[in-house]
Amino acid sequence: MILKLGDLKFEKIEFIRLPGNISKSTGKEIEKISLNIKLRGNKLKDKFLNILKDKDKDNICSIDEKGKIIKRYKVSNNSWNYTGNITDENTIFNHKIELSEIEELKIEKLIIEGKEFYPYEYSEDFYDDTLRIDAKVKISSDEINKMIIEKIKKNEIYFPVIRKGVSDEEKLMRFGTIFWSKNNDDYKYDIVLVEKKYDEIERFKNNFNIKNSNVDHLVAYISNYLDEITKLLINKKILSNKEIETIENKSKEKEIEKIIDLYKVDDID
Repeated sequence: MILKLGDLKFEKIEFIRLPGNISKSTGKEIEKISLNIKLRGNKLKDKFLNILKDKDKDNICSIDEKGKIIKRYKVSNNSWNYTGNITDENTIFNHKIELSEIEELKIEKLIIEGKEFYPYEYSEDFYDDTLRIDAKVKISSDEINKMIIEKIKKNEIYFPVIRKGVSDEEKLMRFGTIFWSKNNDDYKYDIVLVEKKYDEIERFKNNFNIKNSNVDHLVAYISNYLDEITKLLINKKILSNKEIETIENKSKEKEIEKIIDLYKVDDID
């Protein structure tokens, strides 16, 4: 095994394979290894410790003879000791480190209720064993907007999702906040998907209270504002009750589309 740590390289390094955790994403075992490294001198020791603190994803990895990355790792445990004078550059420092493999998810396609999408960016996390997906897709239509509108009209919240390439297990999920942009004939979507179980966990139920409260206040203000304008227009005989009713009906018909438009941005990237 050739191990690269920052700009340090250790060839034919021996290690012990430890019991690894099972990935919540793929169900596969995540590699965990323990190894000992001897370094001479306080300066090299300090440099080594700084490398271990660096969060760059390519900072610690195993490589082949051509320098191609095989696996990436993060430090899960680290200890060191020495005998002699810590400032002596001939002092040998013994480092024992445990490394856990950084799992790289290779999504092939995201199947949302039978419809296939191909993310160009993808990540997922688990909160109390419940899945949350963040994905960016680029398509040639407003298909996702139409899907959301249809769900709202039918009052359907949850739908099946498969992360092909990560897991074939079907998850029951819902849409979270979705931002989108349009450039010429291309639509880009920044999609959040949340597993149904998330909504069933008591301590997560009030997560968005502040956000929702602010929106509720704003909606209430606008509603009251429009009511007062409506009364004024009727009292001044600028608009009739029938004309106001027509406006209200048209507004209700376009309500969902307006909600979708609120999340349109210049470019999601």
